[in-house]
Amino acid sequence: MNLLYITSQIFPTPKASTVQVMQMCAAFAANDIRVKLVARAPENGKVSSKELQKHYDVTDNFEINQRGLPRGLRATDNYQIQAILRNRSAANLCYTRGRDVTAPLIALMSGLSACVELHTPPASKRERWSLRLVQSHPRGQLVMLTENLRMYYASKLGFSQKHLIVAPDGVDSKRFYPTLPAHEARKSLGMSDGPWVIYIGGLYEGRGLNTLFRAATRLPHNTMVVGGRNEAEIRKWKKTANQINAKNVYFAGYQPPSKVPMYLAAADALVMPYDKTIMTPSGEDTAAWASPLKMFEYMAAARPIVATDLSIVKGVLKHNHNALLITPGDATALRNALQRLNTNPQLRERLANNARSDASHHTWDARAQHIIANLGVN
Repeated sequence: MNLLYITSQIFPTPKASTVQVMQMCAAFAANDIRVKLVARAPENGKVSSKELQKHYDVTDNFEINQRGLPRGLRATDNYQIQAILRNRSAANLCYTRGRDVTAPLIALMSGLSACVELHTPPASKRERWSLRLVQSHPRGQLVMLTENLRMYYASKLGFSQKHLIVAPDGVDSKRFYPTLPAHEARKSLGMSDGPWVIYIGGLYEGRGLNTLFRAATRLPHNTMVVGGRNEAEIRKWKKTANQINAKNVYFAGYQPPSKVPMYLAAADALVMPYDKTIMTPSGEDTAAWASPLKMFEYMAAARPIVATDLSIVKGVLKHNHNALLITPGDATALRNALQRLNTNPQLRERLANNARSDASHHTWDARAQHIIANLGVN
């Protein structure tokens, strides 16, 4: 199989979606598929494939082609059309995700198979009908990130159950360092000795940062926040922490995926304090159907996890088995859970070991194999 992955995203950027794209390209390629990723080039110039793969900490087993966005109206659509027309002779499957629904339609008209990976409901009627056209075509498939999202498309939008695959996110466990002592990881990062609570992810509303800061004010831990799209966003959250006197909260800023495993290894506890509403940078609430990529990375790191008991979490994390689960927005519950971990080394070890073991069932390679097996493309 020759797979052409087309995305209108720019690489590198501090978005989890770009991590997911790179990991899936590497996973498809690891399954004896020839993969070519077509992505948008940064405005300040192309980045070499080797540099991008190093940045994202993935195997250099697939080709990357970066293209500029055409000028004029409907530039994103024209970009996808050009990507198909220039590469269709060397592919038999077009794969996209999210809002990139033009390329699959052109691919189907060009005699290729097409697959769209969906992480949210459609944002417009045009997108909805484009997805219906893909699914109704004999060579078209849709991949749903979670079972909840599949049910939404089926019950709310009336999509058929045919040509539909459910595949949650995954992790490459080999990238993480479960046996590395936390104090050694902290030393390599220039951090003081523990205990440290670490949060990694976007600095958006709904990620529970306000809850985390309130919990931190009465903890003996230091708290490290790793993430942020730019300095302005980080300054905003620093101001929020200062306003509630959370003096033990520190900000590392955005870190490339290649450095994330070391930050996870430096933690005494990892937190995922989502609110009931989880917003994306584009303003979408994904609390009902997200599959948090960082959840699987936390698990692979073999550090105890405290998370909120949302449905998107409870399908993978189990209270007192591989994590401690708390009520969203409850700073006292978060503080109590972290203090419980701090005073109970046996609990820390059991949760961490179970999380690492459970992560082995959620690999990118297994996800790629599952999708391939259900595509029906040779």
